[in-house]
Amino acid sequence: MEPVAKATVVPMGEMWVPGVDAIAVSPRSRRLRWGIAAAVVVCVVVATAAGAFVLSGASGVKSLTATIAPKNSLAFLEVRTDLPGDQHANLADFMSHFPGFQDQAQFDNALDELLNGLTSAVSPDLAYSSAFKPWMEGEVSVAVTDLGTVDTSTFRPPSAVAIFALKDRAAAEGWVTSELNRIGVAAFSQSYAGTTLYTTGSGTDAGAYAFTNQDLLLGTIDAVKAALDSKTNGSLADNANYQAAMNSLSDNSLARFYLDPRAVIGYGLASYHAMAGALLGAGASPLATLLSPQESPAWIAGSIRAEASDIAVDVVLPNMAATNIGNHTSALARALPASTVGVLEVHSIGKVVSDELSALRAKASAGSAARILNVEDTLARFGGIDWLGDGVAVVTKDGSTYGGGLVAQAADASTASAKVALLTNLAALSGGSLNISSRSETYKGVDITLIGIPSGSAGIPVTVAVAASGNLIVAGYTDAFVKAVVDTSTSASLASQSDYSTVMATAGLSNVASFYVNIPALVDAIGQAVFAASPSRWTVDYKPYLDHFGGIGSSVVDGNTVMLRLVVTAK
Repeated sequence: MEPVAKATVVPMGEMWVPGVDAIAVSPRSRRLRWGIAAAVVVCVVVATAAGAFVLSGASGVKSLTATIAPKNSLAFLEVRTDLPGDQHANLADFMSHFPGFQDQAQFDNALDELLNGLTSAVSPDLAYSSAFKPWMEGEVSVAVTDLGTVDTSTFRPPSAVAIFALKDRAAAEGWVTSELNRIGVAAFSQSYAGTTLYTTGSGTDAGAYAFTNQDLLLGTIDAVKAALDSKTNGSLADNANYQAAMNSLSDNSLARFYLDPRAVIGYGLASYHAMAGALLGAGASPLATLLSPQESPAWIAGSIRAEASDIAVDVVLPNMAATNIGNHTSALARALPASTVGVLEVHSIGKVVSDELSALRAKASAGSAARILNVEDTLARFGGIDWLGDGVAVVTKDGSTYGGGLVAQAADASTASAKVALLTNLAALSGGSLNISSRSETYKGVDITLIGIPSGSAGIPVTVAVAASGNLIVAGYTDAFVKAVVDTSTSASLASQSDYSTVMATAGLSNVASFYVNIPALVDAIGQAVFAASPSRWTVDYKPYLDHFGGIGSSVVDGNTVMLRLVVTAK
């Protein structure tokens, strides 16, 4: 076994980014450094979301393992440890924003240490750099071929195969043999599809592995056989849905995934029918009227990509909406106070709700259609909902004080005033029975109604302020948020904040929905609360790293495909 390369860890004080003072670094901080690097990447990966640009349909880098994955795989995940194309340089650049990571000459050794830690967490004897790296080409994938069944009469576990692209088949064979001998597992060989298939265990614990000149296959017996059969039955790379999915993604990435949602829903319905039949009798499957595989997109795909100053997670799927909504940049960011630290924005709310209700009514059963029509009639009696444009939910931070509220866009100022009057009149009419109080005040020519809601089980009364400011309807906790919106100018708004504009430019300015969180504005308060019993752990071990995050944001972009992109920026 060759020795594991060790990274030279430079004390953090010597490697600060420009403009940041050095601090004393404890040995614990040095050990944490690459653990935090792992957390940066893993947190971004887990947070799947987001899409910023409608990509041009570039074919992307071909998978090394999709050509042997079974053609009808339900799900396929590939991870690139070789960091293809620009991903090596981009990931090194991204990490260089953080204290202690500027020496990019140490990046490869440190990355090996990170992967060693991840594989050793599975088994202490599995170090990536010595156990896998010598014979791996740099791509490992997992293909799920069967979700199994929970039928009460029979049980079939899920079936999947892990595929390792090989650069040295002989070394891989030697390593697998030595590992099986070390843990005392017997393997039985048989000829299958022109190669040797090895099986281990029995019953639900049975497994298999096999080698080709390009790949090591490891998984359930049926899945490994299906992968070997791909030479004659076709592979996932030949699947038209997989091809369309991969064409929707950018070129190089750290990881990509593919999902066949129609097949997954089909498996779920089959299991549901089996359980419903056993519990409720034959034909008792009411869920079948609510779910249909054909109502789902033909595919969902995603990728995780490193850029010099951010990590991006893209999720793409065919557009199944009744109508295309259309993308546009935020008009409300210019109306939100600069103290905004979190915002969730949805565009064309009235159109989306109206179109979706109409689409649901058109394909619903007679009874369901009548109920949907009742909802539409009720909305119509209150002036409908088509007048409602964009809307945001906002969190603000002024010093140590948090606030926030809602802002909605009406067609014009008169409509906004009429809707606020309707709302305040409803509050007044229900005031007697619900013990709701209201009073009015004027601030810079804007009439604000404060609605007092009596204390509930928590014993805390709530005051909600509502006002019409131009064509905006503003509601907030107390009147502080409403007044902050009234005070906002374009030059001192959320839109003028550099972090917001940087994050949203990366995530996609023109969209149908988005969210943004200012990490630096929130992370210190959260860290102090989490580490209240040991504040030095926060200030020495964690805060210096997290201070170099920028913001986190996402956009949903409408089109023939719908793309969701989540980005985390560094500074």
